[in-house]
Amino acid sequence: MPATHDFEKELANKYAHLLSAKEKEMLNPDNVGYQWKRQKLETLYQDTVLKSKYPKEKLQTIENEVQKEHDDRVNESEQFKQAYKQNVLEKLQPTKEEINYKNAYKQQVLASLDKQPDEKEESPEEVQKREREMKTFEEKHGYEKVYELKIEVLDEISEMDLTPVQKEKLNQIDKDLEKEKEMKLGKKQSKVHEQEMEM
Repeated sequence: MPATHDFEKELANKYAHLLSAKEKEMLNPDNVGYQWKRQKLETLYQDTVLKSKYPKEKLQTIENEVQKEHDDRVNESEQFKQAYKQNVLEKLQPTKEEINYKNAYKQQVLASLDKQPDEKEESPEEVQKREREMKTFEEKHGYEKVYELKIEVLDEISEMDLTPVQKEKLNQIDKDLEKEKEMKLGKKQSKVHEQEMEM
């Protein structure tokens, strides 16, 4: 009896390999290697089926079980891919917090350039509130993220219609930001650089 069980296992394995080969061939129709492999596995499977002399119903049951397992695996894999893709897309999409921070920083820069997007002046309370929110964001997210967002804002502003004086001021803000980055991240980077030099 165990011999029959082993043989059924062998049949199931060969059919599973065949299904996998069919799937790869479908996904890569121009690849002759996949076609050749599928044909070879099909011949092997057919030979095993002929040797088995199993009734059609029994063979059908084995094939159905293997097909179900295969489909379940494909579905799981597809679900994983979709969840992973969603996760990556969410990470690429700026969060509401990041958008608010960028807007606040943009307002700050535009105010220092004397280029307000709207004519109404901010009250000192509004300025303080904005600065508090920015500080909270900076403490929560770390300087690398903050620097990345600030650079994005400065790039956006540089695309605007600026006077020569405003362009000069923007260049200075950019230089100050680079100095700030070196102060905040430079120590880390120089340590890494020292370690690389020692190697």
